[in-house]
Amino acid sequence: MNKNISILGLGWLGLPLALQLQKSGYSVNGSTTTLGRLKPLSKYAFQSDRIKVEADKIIGDWASFIHETSTLIINFPPKRIDNIETIHPLQIAQIIKNTAATTKVIFVSSTSVYQNTNSLIDETIHCVPEKASGIGLIKAEELLKQHFGSNLTILRLAGLIGPKRHPGRFLANKKQLKNPNVPVNLIHLKDSIGLIETILEQDCFGEIINGCADVHPKRKEYYKNAAIQLNLPAPIFGEDTAQDFKIVDNSKSKSILNFEYQFANPELIFAKDKLPEISIVGAGPGNKNLLTLKAFEAIQNAEIILHDNLISEEIMDINTTATRIYVGRKFGDKEDPQARQHKINELLKTHCEMGNKVIRLKSGDPYIYGRAAEEVRFLKKHQLPFTVIPGISAALAAASAMSIPVTERGFSNAFLICTAHTADYSTTQLKGIAEMLNAGNTLALYMGSKSLDKIIPKLIAVCNNPNIPINAISNVSRDNEILLTSTLENIEEDIITQKLPMPVVFLIGANPIN
Repeated sequence: MNKNISILGLGWLGLPLALQLQKSGYSVNGSTTTLGRLKPLSKYAFQSDRIKVEADKIIGDWASFIHETSTLIINFPPKRIDNIETIHPLQIAQIIKNTAATTKVIFVSSTSVYQNTNSLIDETIHCVPEKASGIGLIKAEELLKQHFGSNLTILRLAGLIGPKRHPGRFLANKKQLKNPNVPVNLIHLKDSIGLIETILEQDCFGEIINGCADVHPKRKEYYKNAAIQLNLPAPIFGEDTAQDFKIVDNSKSKSILNFEYQFANPELIFAKDKLPEISIVGAGPGNKNLLTLKAFEAIQNAEIILHDNLISEEIMDINTTATRIYVGRKFGDKEDPQARQHKINELLKTHCEMGNKVIRLKSGDPYIYGRAAEEVRFLKKHQLPFTVIPGISAALAAASAMSIPVTERGFSNAFLICTAHTADYSTTQLKGIAEMLNAGNTLALYMGSKSLDKIIPKLIAVCNNPNIPINAISNVSRDNEILLTSTLENIEEDIITQKLPMPVVFLIGANPIN
């Protein structure tokens, strides 16, 4: 089976569809209508082209786009413009004109082609659309059937919900809405993708198939509950009057495809076990090549990124389409750390409950001075799904980059990581550290640049050895990485002589291998 798939329209549905099909082993290419979208799409491992289908021509190299294509997925909805009932069929006619009838096609249509009948509707009904977009779609369907025949499958999707289309935002705070008691026809993004992939897997062509959840909750209750889920003002509906509706039947999708809907009840979008997993990601010291594969994938696929100022630009640039929210400290910021952490926690919760793929991006490793523990406790308390992805901590990256053996047979069998930022500098605390150093072990000191005048004299006094080696490494793993090797006795003076940009990590008790 030829598995070359071309997706016309890498939008809200098309892009995650492309990523899923690629994971499943398909060779994928896709399109966008604007040149500006090509750069963000270039980060993915599939080809993206600019293709814009107009009523009288196709802008872009269509022949190259569909070269060697086994299945073309047409996935661009009618625009909300005047005369769309005429324009959309003309756009489809351009595709037909330039595509061989032997090409297999999945046309992503809509249940808006069906009229209200106050009853159950399946694929056999004669369609009499009531809106211009529906009229445009049914005309497009007819043109495609005439040209591609049994090589065409039409997938009529109900109202789309999922990430960035949480139903809680659709009608929140709106008033005097009509039709409170009509049933709603909805389908989740995951089920839409699942249906398309199943059609491909089963080579199911020559069909018209509805895609819709099994359950059809009443409009008022559903959107009220959805708004409450996001802590938004619930919509207010007017009194019940005579109402027209339709209930889209999905029986055919389950019978001929043996398809099982993940969100058979659209209210499952509110269920915690259906929410996307939050990723707390260790970004390492700054070089993107030191990221774990899992961290790279999480960053690449994120829709919301919460980050601070220690994350390098090259790592942030892995994903140029996600919404970036800065949650670190700013110069002169006197906000209480607990209040800032509370805001971060609430952002994680809010975006997760909206169905967004949200990551908390932290430099180094999340559990080494990354405050991941506070976020994990919050997420567990609220029963939100999460994963913690480890990162290479600056001290370990510095030891490897500068050939500093923090443990070595016959010399050091222990390695202590501590911070100067919140240390109390007590004699008892320093005495324990000093005894480790005297025993030949090594110490990593984070956030110590501004506290050396307090720590170094006490270490010398307790150790009674001013010649213990100390290494200051600035911007570990980055292009402007700097190593300064000194001793406890001379480090304060040497740092004045050679300025080290932040961040700096200190490795004490071992010399670099020459």
